[in-house]
Amino acid sequence: MMTMKKTLLIFAAALMMASCGQNDNTEQAQTQPEQANKDIPMGVPVAPMQQIQVQEKGGANPNVLGDPNGPVLKLEEGMPLDFSQLQGEKMSVGDQVASQIDSIRYRAEQGNAKFQYVYGVCYEKGWGVEQDAKEALAWYRKAAAQEYGPAYNFIGNYYRMGTVVAADPKQALEWYQKGAQVKDDQAMLNLGNCYFYGMGVEKDEKEALKWWKDAADAGNIYAISQMGDCYYFGVGTEKDMAKAVEYYTQAADHNIANAQYRLGLLYYSGNGVKQDQTYAKLLMQKARDGGDKDAQAFLEKNF
Repeated sequence: MMTMKKTLLIFAAALMMASCGQNDNTEQAQTQPEQANKDIPMGVPVAPMQQIQVQEKGGANPNVLGDPNGPVLKLEEGMPLDFSQLQGEKMSVGDQVASQIDSIRYRAEQGNAKFQYVYGVCYEKGWGVEQDAKEALAWYRKAAAQEYGPAYNFIGNYYRMGTVVAADPKQALEWYQKGAQVKDDQAMLNLGNCYFYGMGVEKDEKEALKWWKDAADAGNIYAISQMGDCYYFGVGTEKDMAKAVEYYTQAADHNIANAQYRLGLLYYSGNGVKQDQTYAKLLMQKARDGGDKDAQAFLEKNF
C-alpha cells in the first residue's frame, strides 16, 4: 500500500457553473448576453480538472493521473502504471484518497497548507468524509492564510458561484487576484475570465488576454486552448491564424476537444497552416470522440 511519504496526486473537479459545459470557448463567450455586475455570468470558461500535487521530502517522483475516475496512473515519463501494482486492486481516485484520509487529516491539522487544501477537496468531493461545502471552505481558508495558491482560486470559485456564501463578483475577483499574485495558473485563467466578462471589474479584453497568456505560459492547458481562441476570433488582439495554430496544436496534443475542432478547421481550409484534409479529418474525429458536437456535424457534412 502506498504511504503518505510517497507523492499523493489527486484530481479535483474545478467548481463549475451548472450550465458550463466541456466545450465552452471564446465563440460562446462572444454571444454571451450582457449581465449586470451583480449577476454571475453563466458561461465562464473554466478548466474542468485541476491537478493537486502534494509531495513530502524524500517522496517518489510525481505521477500524473489521466482519467480522474480511471484505474491507470501515468508516471512522469509517460509509462502506464496500474493501480493494482500499488495496492493489489484497482481503485478510483476518490477511493485512493479516501484510503489516506487519516493521514491527510493529521497533516492538515498540523498546519500543512497543501494538506489543508487537499482536506478541503475531500470535503468538497466527499472523499473519505461526509460531503460538506462549508467545511471545505473552512479548510481552503486555512490554506489560503498560508498563501497557498490553489486555495485562493477555490475560494474565488465559491464567491463566483455563491456556494455557502453570497455570490459576490468583486470578492471572487479579489481571491483570483491573490491566487494570480502567487502564480496559480487556474487563478490566472479565472482572473482573465473576470476581465473578459466584466465580472466584478470593468470589461477589458486586453487585460483578459494578458492573464490568459500568463496562465498559458504557466502550462495551463485550458488557457493554452483559450489563447488559440483569442487569435482565432481576434479577442484582445488581432486575428492571427498562424498563432492560433501554434496554441491549438499544444492544446490538441493534450486532447482538448475545442482545440482539436478549431485546428481541424484550419487544416481543412489551409488557413494559417498547409492544407491537409486527411489530418483535419483525424482531428475532427478526436474532437468528436471528446464530445464536441460541432466536430460531429462537420464530419457528417464534409466527410
